[in-house]
Amino acid sequence: MASQPVFLVDYSMFNAPEELKVDFYETQKAAWNWKCCKQEKHDFVSKMFLASGISTSRTAVPAAVQPTLTAEPKTDLNSSQAEAKMVYGQVISEVLRKTGLAPTDIDILITNTSIYCPTPSIASMVINMFGMREDVQAYHMGGMGCAFGVVGLNLVRDMLKAHPGKICLFVSSEIVTSAFYPGQRKECLVTNALFRMGGTASILTNNPAWRSRSKYQLQHCVRVHTGASDRAFNALNWEPDEEGINGMVITKTLPSEAANVLEKGVRKITPSIMTWGQYAEAACNYIQAAAAQASNGKLCSTPAPYQPDYTRCADHFLLHAGGYAILRGIQKGLRLPAQAMMPSFASLRDFGNTSSASTWYTWSYIESTGGVKKGETILQIGVGGGMKSGVAYWRALRDVCDIHPCWAHLEGKPVTEADLPRPISNDYKSVYDLPSTRTAAEQQQRSNLKDLNKHFRELHEREHKKRLQGPRYRGSDKEKRYWAAVENLGLPRSNLAGKKGQAVQLLLQQADVNLIQDSVLVVVSDDRGFRGDVHSFLQAGGAGVMLVTARHPGEWDAAGGAFSNTWLMREDERVAFVGWDDIWYG
Repeated sequence: MASQPVFLVDYSMFNAPEELKVDFYETQKAAWNWKCCKQEKHDFVSKMFLASGISTSRTAVPAAVQPTLTAEPKTDLNSSQAEAKMVYGQVISEVLRKTGLAPTDIDILITNTSIYCPTPSIASMVINMFGMREDVQAYHMGGMGCAFGVVGLNLVRDMLKAHPGKICLFVSSEIVTSAFYPGQRKECLVTNALFRMGGTASILTNNPAWRSRSKYQLQHCVRVHTGASDRAFNALNWEPDEEGINGMVITKTLPSEAANVLEKGVRKITPSIMTWGQYAEAACNYIQAAAAQASNGKLCSTPAPYQPDYTRCADHFLLHAGGYAILRGIQKGLRLPAQAMMPSFASLRDFGNTSSASTWYTWSYIESTGGVKKGETILQIGVGGGMKSGVAYWRALRDVCDIHPCWAHLEGKPVTEADLPRPISNDYKSVYDLPSTRTAAEQQQRSNLKDLNKHFRELHEREHKKRLQGPRYRGSDKEKRYWAAVENLGLPRSNLAGKKGQAVQLLLQQADVNLIQDSVLVVVSDDRGFRGDVHSFLQAGGAGVMLVTARHPGEWDAAGGAFSNTWLMREDERVAFVGWDDIWYG
């Protein structure tokens, strides 16, 4: 028997009081009064904020960690609980008012905060605040990060499937007080610059009697977790710094790991939301690729992998507003036009990174400005530490035009790109993007270098297989050190043979260089026989060479470079040596 559909009856958003709204410039001046404020820290947070796409005057910060309202930051449990009661009290009261429900009508309660996890739990706090029934099914989820606002819908769906006809109250937020970092470690200061107060509460049910009163129906809901990979698992951590001060460590691997888990989530749901026309396009693409492979390219050329136009799959997009760079990365990956991204950037501008509530702020913006028409579809995408992603696909059951109090300042008028702190319709370039314009000579040189790089990769692969198949190699210390290096790089073993492109991309990211990928030769080897190829590559116009090796640079007889245990590629060097002491890789 098919499970009953899940309906979203209504939801509410936290609307912070005016006294908690932050004026960035006043706050930066007042921050100097804090003992923990140092010049380097002050400059770093300011730089991060001004590049974030967040408004300098609209977002809210709790009084306990706002420089204009407290002599020193307070991250104690009492201050965190005060923020939690303010957020949860407001959003739950509002959603109960909108749906006409009493607290005793709630059958299932699911709450979520990532860092602040007190005892008794927040779910217990809500039951106490609102006087809920003794038999309410109550659960609090901790440590789930920014993704739970979407990932949690899987849990809601499964709970309603186990308890059909019941009513679920789903509440999600992040308590900024407990997540605030007063230390000096830069990797932990990003949260201070981006995270702001926020929260959402929603009523969901699979009771058919509620269909006529509901706004939306959940069509599809998927989640992906890549935590089995150490690289993904360690991309985002709550841990103490050198002085024992807890903070959220955001590593340099986070963007690539977030992109990876997002891609997997979107790829998983895509077949369920494509149109019939897109199915036909995908079939043609598959047939052309098969024909090209069978004829070795004589019959037709190999097409690029098929990616549907997602604006034909969904009418509205709710994307995690984690920061300007995150949204631009998602926009580029999904190939979305600026207009489709506007609601998410509006949410980022006026509310900052509200963690698991961010996609719901985007949803409320759409309802408050243009509304949603009956039958229109909504694609909701969340991502968080672990790493995990959630993707939900909704369909409107009726016309929805609901001006939420948090968006009342817009007076129903949509935000334009000119209103945003940073543009979103220009060609966005990260440090890994290729140059967009090249002369004919540059294009020819790039083609030549691409062929050379392919030759070197094939040569390396042959050497790689030769060594792995050698009887003296199997079970040796060199083999153990090799796989230790592989795990350190985060490369799956099954993808090594003949797929060096992944290693190339990973190494370039680790080096943090803005160079044409095909004009950078990456040699991962100790074999000095490659030195002639290195010189040939440079003479042909290669931009640079990165050597991952355990040998001393002098043994390679190549220009420039310096042996280091860190990833290195300086602009004034055409050859960079990257390696680890006593590790053999190649």
